[in-house]
Amino acid sequence: MSYALRHNAFACLKAQTNLSGHFTHILRDESNGARTKATLQTEIYLDQVNVKIRMGSTVNSLTLPANNIASARKIAAHLEAIANGTLDTADIPATEHLLADAA
Repeated sequence: MSYALRHNAFACLKAQTNLSGHFTHILRDESNGARTKATLQTEIYLDQVNVKIRMGSTVNSLTLPANNIASARKIAAHLEAIANGTLDTADIPATEHLLADAA
């Protein structure tokens, strides 16, 4: 599958990087008509936007510059990566390793 955000949804997303609120986006796979829904919660603080993305059973968050085209592109790429199952996540070391490093 190859889910993508449509151009008009991206235009809305760009505006949403300067607003606090809850927004819904639908990503579509044009090859088979499949759809998936993403819910974004945005919160503006000073010159940054904190974005919480809920899609399926996943919750991801980003903090980016507010009202910025590059931020909108990053959010769109993040949405598509989550929908397509290609999101790279950080490997968190086991607690024992963290404690050993701290000692």
